[in-house]
Amino acid sequence: MRILYICSADLSGESGSLGSVRHIMEICENLYRIGNRVALIVPNYAHYPHATPVDIIYVPIVKVRFLRTIVYELLAPFFMMAYIVFWRPHIIYWRQAYLTIFPVLLSRSLGKKIITEVNGLTIDEVESEPLGKIRKKLVLAFEKFNYRTSSHLICVAPQIRARILEHYRLPPDKVSVILNGVNSERMLVLDSREAKKEIGLDPDAHVVGFVGHFFPWDGIEYLIDAAPQIIKEIKGVRFLIIGHGLWGEHLPKLATQKGLAKYFVFTGKVPWEQLYYYVNAFDVATAPYSKAINFQSGRSSLKILEYFACKKPVVASQTEVIPEVVDLGQRELGITVRPEDPKALARAILRLLKDEGLREKMGKGGRDYVERERSWMIVAEKTLSIMRNLVRLKS
Repeated sequence: MRILYICSADLSGESGSLGSVRHIMEICENLYRIGNRVALIVPNYAHYPHATPVDIIYVPIVKVRFLRTIVYELLAPFFMMAYIVFWRPHIIYWRQAYLTIFPVLLSRSLGKKIITEVNGLTIDEVESEPLGKIRKKLVLAFEKFNYRTSSHLICVAPQIRARILEHYRLPPDKVSVILNGVNSERMLVLDSREAKKEIGLDPDAHVVGFVGHFFPWDGIEYLIDAAPQIIKEIKGVRFLIIGHGLWGEHLPKLATQKGLAKYFVFTGKVPWEQLYYYVNAFDVATAPYSKAINFQSGRSSLKILEYFACKKPVVASQTEVIPEVVDLGQRELGITVRPEDPKALARAILRLLKDEGLREKMGKGGRDYVERERSWMIVAEKTLSIMRNLVRLKS
């Protein structure tokens, strides 16, 4: 099958989320591995820095913040149309961006089925951004058109699907859920002491960690508030915060203001091929989401899957909108606590830091879980099954 994948991500990872880049490339490369040809149309921020069997088509952009998206959305339809006409893909796969209708409009006008991947509802995004009323209405109108005109929607979490069916009254069989995956071969398991030495930490330190592109609902400030209680009971503890994002620029200053600077290490962005060293340095991994996450349409947590792959027990805030948090609680792969409760967060982290046997049990369970149920190959196979059904229906 020939698959044309459309997205607006920066594959170099210099801007935006590295998790998004991993998601895109893992789906494309695994679709290729199971016998398909994949062409990927993206904006030319910079080239993808790794070898790949996927054909990547870079659309020229103007590298000015407010113009690059507009230029890409204006030029991408011409590249897309050329590939549809001359390469003749069997199906189009679009990672939704909320400022355009061109992928859906062009695909359907040229007689091609299109699957739209939904990672979160636009209504949640626009409510959290300072957009004017007219722009918000336009964005929401685009979303409504895209969902109703797409051949099929794939959501990365059940709650997203539930919200789409509620808001847009689509036929239930038009909207599927395929949970995100993790590449266990890239997130290798290393000896924790060796990993700490590799990244310049004391191998005897007790390390509590976080990974992610910083969003307001990540709750890292609650981990900072929980730190004094942990420091009081555990000698040589360090808090390793891996990631970046405009929202999180205040976090190092916050730790300093609270007198915790020497206990916190903020690494900034880490290349994905080195990430497993850092996660393996953790003794306890965290996802201390704020209450705000529960008002979102749903999310899938790549960070938690990466923690599991490296055999790390997880402390996470309770939520029903992130399936990985639900699973870690039900399968005893970690501990869930009340959101925005630093004392409960500290108690859970302390429990794990003081119980090596429990950490090992949960860590092994997490690795077994992702190898058995949450690989990107499984995601690709489920995606391909939907594609084949759609193409078969067309013929």
